[in-house]
Amino acid sequence: MAKTHSAFIGLMQRARNVKRWPLMAQFQEEMLSTHIYEASMVAHMLGAIAADVFNEDVEPDRVAAMAIFHEGSEIAGMSDIPSPVKYHDPETTAAIKKLERRFEAMLIQTVPEPLQKRYQPLIEQDKDDIHVRLAKAADVLCAYLKCDYELSKSNSEFSNAMHEMEVQLQQYRERFQSVEYFCKVFLEDAKGTLDEQTRDLDWVERANTLHLDSEKSE
Repeated sequence: MAKTHSAFIGLMQRARNVKRWPLMAQFQEEMLSTHIYEASMVAHMLGAIAADVFNEDVEPDRVAAMAIFHEGSEIAGMSDIPSPVKYHDPETTAAIKKLERRFEAMLIQTVPEPLQKRYQPLIEQDKDDIHVRLAKAADVLCAYLKCDYELSKSNSEFSNAMHEMEVQLQQYRERFQSVEYFCKVFLEDAKGTLDEQTRDLDWVERANTLHLDSEKSE
């Protein structure tokens, strides 16, 4: 008899309970749900750049979908394992990767059978797929921006993590035109304040004009 209910959506929503960077003091705590949203947005932009700027055979929506589900194992129960632990030695890395695949399989089992064929490649991702690779690049970009933000708040806890992210990001910039384009066009402004990010929108002049006109009418 087919299942009449599914825990899949409920499990996916538990991303809001998973804390990222769990062993590190943070100026602003980052939950997995926030990271997934940011990574998905950046992933879609990377896909759009690849498709529309460089005419590559890439579907932006699929890149974003890969980013939505790229932390499936963490949501299903593994939580966020710090990189120094995950990559401590080859044996540890292999064991954790095996666990990740197991938790991904568990997550897929919660999907109703008619939908499993659609969601399986989104959760058990093919690392050689360009859409998956761009989603991973988005993941690294978001981690880089998180480190930059924490350092901007004088949180030296993220100094080593920032160095690691800079190395990884440089590799993606060299490998993918879309990542290089993204970094040149979007990266610096992504670090700015709200006033800096909206300075080209002429809102200050408009606001001042409105206030001055309002005072004249009083």
